[in-house]
Amino acid sequence: MVAVPLLVLGSRFSGLVTALFLAHQGFPVHVLERDRPEDVDAGLAVLTPSALRELAVLGLADAVTAEAWEPRRLVHADARSGAVLRVADLGPAVRARFGRPYVLVPHAVLRALLVAACTADEMVTVEWGRRAAAVEDLGDAVLVTDEAGASYRAEALVGADGPGSRVRPHLGGGHAVSGPYLLHRAAGPPPPDDVLRLWSAPSLHVTQSAVPDGTGHVSVTVRVDALDEVHREGMPALLTRLLDGTAPEVRATAGQAVGTRPVAVHRHHAPLQHGTRHRMTVVGGAAQPMLPHTAQAVALEVLDAAALGRAFDHADGRIVPALDEYAHVRAAPRAAVAARAHDFAILCHGDGLLRRMRDRLWRADAIDATAAVVDATGRGSSGGPSAPSGGRARARADPADRPGPIAG
Repeated sequence: MVAVPLLVLGSRFSGLVTALFLAHQGFPVHVLERDRPEDVDAGLAVLTPSALRELAVLGLADAVTAEAWEPRRLVHADARSGAVLRVADLGPAVRARFGRPYVLVPHAVLRALLVAACTADEMVTVEWGRRAAAVEDLGDAVLVTDEAGASYRAEALVGADGPGSRVRPHLGGGHAVSGPYLLHRAAGPPPPDDVLRLWSAPSLHVTQSAVPDGTGHVSVTVRVDALDEVHREGMPALLTRLLDGTAPEVRATAGQAVGTRPVAVHRHHAPLQHGTRHRMTVVGGAAQPMLPHTAQAVALEVLDAAALGRAFDHADGRIVPALDEYAHVRAAPRAAVAARAHDFAILCHGDGLLRRMRDRLWRADAIDATAAVVDATGRGSSGGPSAPSGGRARARADPADRPGPIAG
């Protein structure tokens, strides 16, 4: 049995960024990372100004931004008619208002930066390709057994292992409250003029974005009433049928997704009953599984991880007070982000009267589309970038970290 002070169960980005924020405050952390360093998909992560502000504390924001795509504008249209529903200025407008940009970074780039940062940090140790099989709450410690039979006794456990978390059930894990949404990704034509394009229909939501190397990336979210529908019809036939009812530009953009297997199945979940129990807590998708429509999942992981690191610093390393503070600070904002994604999905897939009301709402000049896209509550919900009081020497905020007229 291996004894460790802080143990993180990680998958993809969440576990690594959590370990870095804890180590930044001077606490040694051990990570059981489900994936290997080279394991990564071809997706894109959206990083909001608030998430980049937190990554700046780790010294990673500039490296991420240098290899990211910064859209100049977002255009959201009806997938059936092609009619524009709303336009949001991004690019310089976001930098001016929120102090940092709104960017899309390839998963491979972000993961490589996090892997390198963890490897270079003497306070972080990572075991790659290790998946937890069982978690036992001992009250004053947590016992974790992995699929290879190795066991770990931790003074505190952080579940950063995504929607299928082994820790979440111990916290009264919220049950799924929506039907399944299937997410497909494919290469596609890059959008012209650095414009992020979205199209929505009752059963489809299509996003067209660019990759910094000049190619394009398309994600297609399919809403289904039950997975039996997919099994009966077959995914390629279902996608073809749904795309047949869309505007020509949507078919041309999303056509390459036909025939691809969904990379994930998403459902909206009720919030956790308890953000922490004894010496356990969760971050990111392990705490609140997200629908993909607002693309806030990775940004949420960063905000949760940063808040957890600050809570340990504020509590001088005392585990129970730290976990209690973190749960108090992040529970409501996290649930609000997930609810916003769920509500946005309902609007995207609206039909009939709901669709007509949505179109009028989104075309109204009174709606601040830029703030809605960027998520102006992110900074406040993360607890802000206040300088911690203890731990190792911290990187001080640069001038770009200072809030603009509206905090991002």
